[in-house]
Amino acid sequence: MHDDAPTLAEITQLTRQELTTASKTDPIRECGRAALALLPFDFNTALELAYQKLHDVPYKDVKTCWRRLYTDASLWKLLEVVEGRDNPLNHDGLEDEQHDRSAEKDWLDEAVRLLDMALILTAAPQREEVIELWFAALKATLPSWNATSKEYYEDSLQRPLKRRKIMATPSSADFPKRFLKQLPVVSPALRYPLPRSQALGQTTFQAKISSIATHTPLIIEDAMQHWPALDERPWSSPSYLLEQTLGGRRLVPVEVGKSYTDRGWGQKIVTFKEFLDTYMFEPNGPRETGDEAPQTGYLAQHDLFAQIPSLRADISIPDYCYCDPAPSPRLTHIKATSKLEDPLLNAWFGPAGTVSPLHTDPYHNILAQVVGYKYVRLYPPEETEKLYPRSIDENGIDMSNTSQVDLDSAMKVWPEISCWPQESIVSAESLDELRKEFEDEYPDFREAKYLESILAPGECLYLPVGWWHYIRSLTPSFSVSFWFN
Repeated sequence: MHDDAPTLAEITQLTRQELTTASKTDPIRECGRAALALLPFDFNTALELAYQKLHDVPYKDVKTCWRRLYTDASLWKLLEVVEGRDNPLNHDGLEDEQHDRSAEKDWLDEAVRLLDMALILTAAPQREEVIELWFAALKATLPSWNATSKEYYEDSLQRPLKRRKIMATPSSADFPKRFLKQLPVVSPALRYPLPRSQALGQTTFQAKISSIATHTPLIIEDAMQHWPALDERPWSSPSYLLEQTLGGRRLVPVEVGKSYTDRGWGQKIVTFKEFLDTYMFEPNGPRETGDEAPQTGYLAQHDLFAQIPSLRADISIPDYCYCDPAPSPRLTHIKATSKLEDPLLNAWFGPAGTVSPLHTDPYHNILAQVVGYKYVRLYPPEETEKLYPRSIDENGIDMSNTSQVDLDSAMKVWPEISCWPQESIVSAESLDELRKEFEDEYPDFREAKYLESILAPGECLYLPVGWWHYIRSLTPSFSVSFWFN
């Protein structure tokens, strides 16, 4: 599986050559001589300087030179970590097997952290290929996924100690073999189901989106059965995902909180294994204090496939994304966008209960469901006024694509628009007060027309530009969105 991966010695030599080969056209030169002089000898100071520059201005305004400086300083530090892993002075005189394995884990964790932070914070300009080769070399030191039996095995257990490979995190064996596949007993009831079509051809789809009159949502069944992510290399297997993330060591950005409209919502970067441990398999999620509601963690709207290309190889861009939609009429709640050369891909991975609040996007979207089930509710553009969009400038952020209405609360207030069985809605003393508040602030919301569906593994949702959508995970879920225009 790792025949094409460089050895650690080879990638170390290549990286040193790249870092010491000057180019007159390299944007890093704009950092100035003083900053560049730090790189080979004081890369920690260079990292601190670059990190400060990355956060001094909005990210879109950060100069490429500072992203280059952060990336190269990370690579210089990586060389020190990897080349120092076998230094006897780092062992404090201990030669026992337990210490050796701990030392191997420490340097590998730090190596992965340095590489991923460079990717997440800077996109690693001009060093993408080198970093991907580093991950290939590190992955070659780990156990492999057996595609024939679909079991995760640790072949290093059969090898002599001197040839021992770095072990996956031991507690990963405690994870279940598969994420939950069944819908919960209490599932949404559909009042106004979305239309469905089986294995819709590209020509038929092109005809549908060639007219504004037929820019309507559709569930497409059997459109992604050839994806390895569904079976051959299953994303429903935690073991497989751990293997693709170097035993869960890869870093990922996680949204913490029910949705981005809630107070207390935030973001943090954690290892993939910590994400699984903390949010995917902890029944109630972590709590900030013993009295507060459980937290939800969501790996949401992240270009995971640029960061981890091996997962990108498990899926394919649907042909529908290469169709040419008829221009939509100017919508006040949609920002103008330039023509995309290629679809924009994003990953959505989280436990049951994750919510994307009622909002709209400036692109057409194919939402492909790989693992688990999601409830989706869609409102057409003509219902926009009844959805009460937020302010264009809300605390310095344009939130005009998001509704002020919390749909979960609205369904409790108005059972006639709820997708949940009445007995599952718990009455509260404050319900009358909440109902009055909703009727005063959002009197027309319950009259807004909508469509809804449950999106199952192997199904795609076509979501036209301008349509408002609310999405809730009913089980642990892994989806991929493809934006196109």
